[in-house]
Amino acid sequence: MQAQRFDRDCQSCKAIQGLISLTNAPRILETNHWIVEHAYPTCIKGWLVMVLKRHCRALHQLTPEEIVEFTQLIPLLCQVLHKILKTDKEYIMQFAEGEGFNHVHFHVIARLPDWPIALKGPQVFSGLGNKVDNPLPSEVVIPLVLEIQEYLVAAWV
Repeated sequence: MQAQRFDRDCQSCKAIQGLISLTNAPRILETNHWIVEHAYPTCIKGWLVMVLKRHCRALHQLTPEEIVEFTQLIPLLCQVLHKILKTDKEYIMQFAEGEGFNHVHFHVIARLPDWPIALKGPQVFSGLGNKVDNPLPSEVVIPLVLEIQEYLVAAWV
């Protein structure tokens, strides 16, 4: 059984509906089931978030169609981050347990070769949120988002 389309207390649902913005740049890609945006506030270039377009609290609740798109999008996001930012690795995480964010979404993060030890592994989350010193301004994020968008739109089937 599919959950309700949106949850009025969910920040992701509010963002999907355009009631709030969780980015300081244009949306990168919207498919039938997912939205891809650059996270904000973050000090990390290439911190993408892939959000399910309906309220869903757990991965086992995904529909077959949502899973198919997920399996197509994740490699594309990793490839574009590597192509544009020359990543050493790409981190992918999904917890959906933050207050107001109990909604399936994936963090796809560009891990660069000169990565500081303070951001390696799960410590990467110190680079996201309202306590981040010097979050990336839109003047830095927007050109990157547009380049990522150009690649993804051409590659999306």
